[in-house]
Amino acid sequence: MLKLFKNTFKTTNDCIIIAAPLIIFLSILSWYYEYAADSINTTPKLILACVTMFVMVSGFIAAWLYMTKKTIALSKKIFVFDKDRARALRKLTMSLPNGIGRLFLPIIGVVSIYILAYTLLYSGVTYIVTEFIGPIDFDFFDMQTLMLSTGELVEEIKSLSDNEVLIMDCWYALISIGITLISFITFFWIPEIVYNEKNSFKALYNAIRNLFKTFKSSLLLFAYTYLLIIAITVLNTLLMFNPFLYFFVLMLYYYFLVYIVVLLFTYYEQTFIDNQL
Repeated sequence: MLKLFKNTFKTTNDCIIIAAPLIIFLSILSWYYEYAADSINTTPKLILACVTMFVMVSGFIAAWLYMTKKTIALSKKIFVFDKDRARALRKLTMSLPNGIGRLFLPIIGVVSIYILAYTLLYSGVTYIVTEFIGPIDFDFFDMQTLMLSTGELVEEIKSLSDNEVLIMDCWYALISIGITLISFITFFWIPEIVYNEKNSFKALYNAIRNLFKTFKSSLLLFAYTYLLIIAITVLNTLLMFNPFLYFFVLMLYYYFLVYIVVLLFTYYEQTFIDNQL
C-alpha cells in the first residue's frame, strides 16, 4: 500500500493536465453562484438556478472523471517521440464530451442520491440534537461567522453558554460521523461507475460489496485520503487571510484533489479490474 501511495505521486505528475479543467470549472461555478445569489428574487429564479447548477455539476463530474480515467491509461503508455505524446494529450480534450455521453445519467443519479442522503442526515441529526439536548442556533454556522479570524471566532465561542457549546459540539460531531460513514460506504461508488458504467444503484451495490471484500486495505486507503483532505482543509482555513500563502495552499489543494482521485482510480483498477476480485 505504501508503494501505491508513493507511485501515485508520479502518476499524478504525469496526469496533472486534468487539474486545468477542474480549476476552470470551479471558477465558472463560483462566478455563476455569485451572479445567481445577487439576481435571484423569485422562487422560479431560485428553482432555475438550482437546476442549472445541478446539471452543470453533474455534467462536469461525468466529463472530468472520464477524462481522468483516460489520462491515467495514457500515463502508462511509452511514447518514442514527444510529438506523439503531445498529439495524444490533445486528444484527451475529446474525452470530455465522450464522458458526458457515457456517464451523465449515472452521475446524475449519484449526485441526486448524495443530496438526498445528506439532507436526511442533516435533518435527522438536527431533530435528534434538538429533541434530546436543545435547539440549535444555526446563525453560528453561517458564512459570516465562519469567515471571522481565528481570534474573533474564539471570542464568539467564548460568548456562548455551556449548553450552547454542548449543543454545537454534539451537532457537529454527529454530522461529521455521519458524513464519514457515508463517504466510507460509498468510497468505490464513483470508480465503479467510471470503469463499469453501470446504473447508479447497481454500481452502489457492487461498490459496497467490493469494499467489504478488501475491507482492511480499503479502510487504510480511506483513512489516508481522509487525513489528506482534513490536513489540506485545515491548512487552507488557517492561511486564507494571507493572499500569497493562500494561493500556494489553493494550488496544493487542487494538486492533492487530483492525487486522491488518481490514487482511488489506480487502486480500484489494480484491485478490482486487473485482478478481477
